[in-house]
Amino acid sequence: MSNHRPDRSMLMPGPIMTHRGHDDLRRLGAMKHSIDWLVFDLGGVVVDVQPAEVTLDKLSRRSETPTQQLAELLRERFTERPYSIAERFQTGELNEAGFHAALNDSLGKPLEAATLTAELESMLRGESAEMVAFMQQLARHHRLACYSNTNAVHWRYMQRHFRFFSVLERAFASQEIGFAKPDPQGFAHVAAALGAPAAACMLIDDRQINVDGAKAAGWQALHFEGIDRLREDFAALGVEAGT
Repeated sequence: MSNHRPDRSMLMPGPIMTHRGHDDLRRLGAMKHSIDWLVFDLGGVVVDVQPAEVTLDKLSRRSETPTQQLAELLRERFTERPYSIAERFQTGELNEAGFHAALNDSLGKPLEAATLTAELESMLRGESAEMVAFMQQLARHHRLACYSNTNAVHWRYMQRHFRFFSVLERAFASQEIGFAKPDPQGFAHVAAALGAPAAACMLIDDRQINVDGAKAAGWQALHFEGIDRLREDFAALGVEAGT
């Protein structure tokens, strides 16, 4: 038997910052300049959202409609026209009643309005207490806002049940401003409403397409991959989050 001992550094990872790669560190370094506003996405960042396949399965059974058909009706990419029914709902083109009617026109079995509302609300499983606490720390040193691709049902539910709004100075919902990420007009609208140049706004979002869209619009942006990674990215950028 060999007496050679394997190098423990090859078996046990060191601190995350040591193995993220030079490209990753250069990415953060290039972004390191004035940040006036930290703008948070909600679903997948602050709010825990039910997996899409669970929602589709429940709606499929209730409406007797194939899941693939529902997936197309309810797609939320905002990258191709014409927009889906869900995308039109999230940009305010359809109000709540209009969304319900348009969806029912395409279902095998129509859904009652109360049933559809309950299913939509059940998608929001709660807010992250850890993230809200972190945002409270950040708010002592920075101005915080949110910009969410959402709809009237979800927005109303979050305002009634979640406390993260108390940490924010401004809150932007896609169905209220008429633009959804990654539309550059949405980022321009939010920056103008915040009274800040695009480069002074930073988006924190769990969807890479939105991060890329923000950067294309002149914003700074971070891809959210968990609160621990976010803390590290903020530390590397000098974003203070004192206790």
